[in-house]
Amino acid sequence: MKNIIFLGAPGSGKGTHTNMLVNQFGYITISTGDLLRNITAGNTELGQKIKNIMVSGELVSDEIMLELIEKELESIEGKPFILDGFPRNLAQAEALSTLLGKKNIDYQAIYLDVLENTCKERIVGRLVCKCGKPYNLFTPDLRPKKDGICDVCGSALIKRDDDNEESFKKRYEVFIKNTEPIKVYYEELGKLKIIDANQTETRTRNDIHEEIIGVIND
Repeated sequence: MKNIIFLGAPGSGKGTHTNMLVNQFGYITISTGDLLRNITAGNTELGQKIKNIMVSGELVSDEIMLELIEKELESIEGKPFILDGFPRNLAQAEALSTLLGKKNIDYQAIYLDVLENTCKERIVGRLVCKCGKPYNLFTPDLRPKKDGICDVCGSALIKRDDDNEESFKKRYEVFIKNTEPIKVYYEELGKLKIIDANQTETRTRNDIHEEIIGVIND
């Protein structure tokens, strides 16, 4: 199975398809957000340095993020991985390619192409549960059977503060500005596959997922 770099707007389905691949094939998810949370929770010199940076409101440098990713790659010992949350701009994509090339790690960049309005509905209608099961008020097969209650564990569902139209608009604009150069970069490397991830009456989530599986098995 190929290692994966998922690209896609907020609400494009990256998290959903990542979870499906993890459950089906045992992929390891390398989440930059989780890496930062884990290292700042520990009592290490690097963890304290990162914590101070984050507390000050500054962004963690690309160099530090790549160092964390490299350590994580070493820890998973060659198991297939999905990179979540990185790269977010062209400079990060170029630096990541250098790192992966140094380690002789091959990968496939997959861009989930979804209409802006569909992404907005997925974000604004999203509900989350502590058990991890996803819900969405605008997607029939993702609505909870009982309003506000998880079908699996019975816990109250939560709506994140930033899952609103204003926040989505800002995040989407930033995404488009930063991601277009990344798409061009991976396309020039021959590493990009664009998948139509819009669901219709004749194209289900499983159809999209099977197409993703075809790409990583190719």
